[in-house]
Amino acid sequence: LPRLEGREVLLVCMDQVIEVDGVVREKPESEAEARQFLESYRAGKAARCVNGMVVHSTKTGKRVTEVDVSTVTWKPFPDSTVDQLIKAGDILTCAGGFVVEDPELGKYLSKIEGSSDSAEGLPVAPLRAMLKRAAAPAVTHVLFDMDGLLLDTETAYTVVQQEICSRFDREFTWALKSKMMGRKALEAAQILVSELGLEGKLTPEEFVAEREKLLQVHFAKAELLPGVEKLIRHLHAHKVPMAVATSSHRRHFELKTTLHKELFALMHHVVTGDQVAQSKPHPEIFLKAAAMFEGATPDPTTVLVFEDAPNGVEAGNAAGMQVVHVPDPNLAAADKGQSHCELTTLEKFKPEDFGLPGFP
Repeated sequence: LPRLEGREVLLVCMDQVIEVDGVVREKPESEAEARQFLESYRAGKAARCVNGMVVHSTKTGKRVTEVDVSTVTWKPFPDSTVDQLIKAGDILTCAGGFVVEDPELGKYLSKIEGSSDSAEGLPVAPLRAMLKRAAAPAVTHVLFDMDGLLLDTETAYTVVQQEICSRFDREFTWALKSKMMGRKALEAAQILVSELGLEGKLTPEEFVAEREKLLQVHFAKAELLPGVEKLIRHLHAHKVPMAVATSSHRRHFELKTTLHKELFALMHHVVTGDQVAQSKPHPEIFLKAAAMFEGATPDPTTVLVFEDAPNGVEAGNAAGMQVVHVPDPNLAAADKGQSHCELTTLEKFKPEDFGLPGFP
């Protein structure tokens, strides 16, 4: 746009459509159609709120796109509510013929799958992340966490740790696991012993020793998670320097990668938890890994960190780097939303959003 020449601007374009039973619903064209829409909602029909978003940076030249979806359902509501909504008239100006935040209709809200702001047409968290991605410089170097991101080892940790906890009639919950993820073994064990009130019954050192024995067999069979091999080989083919920065100790790294030595050999280097003094969420491991690439240490803002753990996301942010979060679906919503991008799987990663070569 000529008027924006020479200016550093983030342009945002977004729109929402409502879909019910596979059919897009525009604004009601008449009172009769508005009543028809409302009748379907009080009969239990779900409304899918589909938000299309585009963010373009005139400074970096990056254009980021995303679709965010929330689904809304209502409990049955009376004729008087339908009449009141029609009389107020607001629903006649909205796609789908409803306003999620309407106080009268809100009384009968049953469930929102997704976020309420997404249903209202302004998905704040995804949009905030898109703005960060578009404004950030192009990525030149990549750092990967390992457990739960590249390798499916978190399942083994969960099974084994629950087995130990069961001996003391304790439950190893996801809330506890999220506090332990990304930390060194002994530090994580200290959290577990404290949270479960096992002082005097089990020391952190005893927990780690018992867990170590149980995990040996599981680790040697660790499999790659979806999208991992495709992404690593793609970045290597385009000569993007990569490294692993994992809280696991070296002996565990070697054991966990038993079936994947050739793929991990594509990394420029590996930094393990026994090589640093501070564990995540401290940024030491990422700063150390970035400094070990050939040549000058890259500007942190051009380094991309892939993480599955909240502590790792916090560490990447503290290092001043860009962060992609691939959380476990069981992770609480409060532990999300701090990254440049949140994905359900690495299969969903779009390299071009970070200034990297796109997949063929």
